[in-house]
This record gives sequence, C-alpha cells and structure tokens, in this order.
Amino acid sequence: MNKLLPVLLLLGVFGSCRKPQDTPPLQSILTDGVWRISLYKQNNNNYTYLYSGWQFRFNNDKTVNVSNGTQTFAGTWNEDPRADNFTINITSTEQELSEISHLWFNKLLTYKQVLFHNDRANPTKELQFTKL
Repeated sequence: MNKLLPVLLLLGVFGSCRKPQDTPPLQSILTDGVWRISLYKQNNNNYTYLYSGWQFRFNNDKTVNVSNGTQTFAGTWNEDPRADNFTINITSTEQELSEISHLWFNKLLTYKQVLFHNDRANPTKELQFTKL
C-alpha cells in the first residue's frame, strides 16, 4: 500500500493537468467581425485617441476595409505564422493609417483582442485591436 499511494498521487496530478489552449490562427480571429483600435502607443506615448471612431473589417481574401464614419479606405493584410508576425498596408493619405501600415509582431491573440508590437522599429510601437 505504501508503494501504491505515490503512484495514485502522481496519476491524480497528471490526470488533472490540462493542456493549454493553442492560440487560434490570426486569420480566423481577425476575419470574424469588426474591430477597433483600443491601443496605439509609440515609445510609451499613447495615441489611441487618434483612432476614435475608426472601424476595421479584415476579409478572408487578405483585404481590409477601414472606415471613420465618413470615409472608407482599402488595404491588405497578411500573416506569417512561422515568423509570428502580421503586416497591414492601408492605402491612404491619412496619417493615422500610415502610422499603423507596416510589419507587426504578435504579442497576444484572443478571439476578442489582438495585440501587436514592434520593438525593432524606432520608435517602438504597440497596436491593439478589440472586437466590437
């Protein structure tokens, strides 16, 4: 019985452990719904207010439509799961859209929120989308 107790305890510990959920693919997250920018920072300066009212719809064909309520802009997006990065390119003369149009690295991916960063650029940047 003394030898059986440790084995039973180990079985209980390993049996109760759950495998963490794998991060869902970025495409399945982004193409499900409409998104807004809930955070945009450069060198720890918060510029999120510049994106108030902007809405982003990411399409399965790797296009993105962006609207601020009066104007609509088109662009493209792409992901590289092996490199864990995301690229967005929006055709616009709007400074706000130019600021976010480049390569981003995945930091956090959930079904309601995606957070990207780029600490290889100067200035360092963070970009977060939240589902509406």
